[in-house]
Amino acid sequence: PAAQKELAQLFALLGLPPTRVALAGVTAPWNEADPAEVAAFLERWRDSGWKLQRSAYDALHQLILAAWYGNPRSWPDIGYPGPPRIAP
Repeated sequence: PAAQKELAQLFALLGLPPTRVALAGVTAPWNEADPAEVAAFLERWRDSGWKLQRSAYDALHQLILAAWYGNPRSWPDIGYPGPPRIAP
């Protein structure tokens, strides 16, 4: 619950235009953002000297990986046949 609350706060901050620009350096709304600008933001946070930004990057990274690996449509791309099936 605490991690969920912190992640919600992070999304709220990054969703507001002034804090999105100040913290992430992304000027356009996320759905219109230049992929290179988003990649640069993530790299800055990944390599930041501030532990809080590195922690926020780690949380975003883990969330994206969980969504990717948890999506059955991505399994063929990674060679995962899916969970074992139990015969009746």
